[in-house]
Amino acid sequence: MAASSSARLKGILSVTVLKANDLIKSDFIGENDCYAVISLEPLAVQSKVKAGNQSKQTETRQKTQIRDGCHPIFNEKLLFPVAQELEALYVQVWDSDIGKDDLLAYGTLSLLDNSQGGEFNTNLNKEWLHTATISMDNEKRGHGGTLELVLHFIPETVAAYMSKKFNAAQADMKKKLTEQIVAKMTDVATDQIRGYIGIGD
Repeated sequence: MAASSSARLKGILSVTVLKANDLIKSDFIGENDCYAVISLEPLAVQSKVKAGNQSKQTETRQKTQIRDGCHPIFNEKLLFPVAQELEALYVQVWDSDIGKDDLLAYGTLSLLDNSQGGEFNTNLNKEWLHTATISMDNEKRGHGGTLELVLHFIPETVAAYMSKKFNAAQADMKKKLTEQIVAKMTDVATDQIRGYIGIGD
């Protein structure tokens, strides 16, 4: 998916990565150093050798901070601009190591699955908020655990309305603050003039 301008946005998809459960233990000593990757496009499933500059986060691919264990709690929000209807959300959980990062689990959430009543449809001009638990695979063990998410879609029209409402509230607050300052300064100036010419209250 190409980067999009705000004029072409359908909306914003907020993905809160809550936690992962039952991940395979990758390190012989110590705990997994896990991070989750969320993408709007398919992801490679090979282990990643670290070579200085890691792949950067983009509008279509983002990752969480590192958390420990086989049941890590991330509780981290990622935001994706949506330029066209999304078909799926791709997820991975990795173990961060010194030499290379190992893939612990991967999965896909269909956003067009009619059996779910189209509740994840990003083509509608309608705001929605849903939880999702994605069953993940592991190449060695088969079952790779689960990843729990909260998905919140805000269509462009709602985002624009919220922005206008916020800007109007900001303008109103600025106006009231300015009026208070002007009134205060006017009072001070009036008192100084009265004192200068000898007029009391």
